[in-house]
Amino acid sequence: MPSSISRLASFDRPLLLLSFLGIAGAPLLWLVTMQTGYVLAYQACDDRSKSWVIVPTVGMLAVVTGIALLSARTYRRAAAERHPLPLLGRISLAMALLITLLLAASAIGPLILHACD
Repeated sequence: MPSSISRLASFDRPLLLLSFLGIAGAPLLWLVTMQTGYVLAYQACDDRSKSWVIVPTVGMLAVVTGIALLSARTYRRAAAERHPLPLLGRISLAMALLITLLLAASAIGPLILHACD
C-alpha cells in the first residue's frame, strides 16, 4: 500500500546538510581555532606579536558568523516550506550563535594579554 506522505516532500537533503553544518561544523571550527591558538602561542611569544593568535581567531569568527547567517536562512526556509526540519534549523542556529559568542569571548584574552602571558 503506498504511503500518503511522499518521502521527497518531507525530506530535503540540502536543508539537512546545512543544518548539520551549524550543529557540528561550528563547534569543530571553534576547536580548530583553539588548537591553532595554542600552537601559535610559542611563535607569538618569540616574535612578541599578538597577531599570531588574534588573526586566526578573527578569521574563524567571520567564518562562524557566516555559518550562523546560513543557519538562520536555513531555518527560515525549512519553516516556510513546512518541512519537518525546523527543529534542526533552530538547534543549528542556536549552536552557531553560541559558538559565535564563544569565539568573540575567546578573542578577548589575546587582545588584553601580552604575547608571552
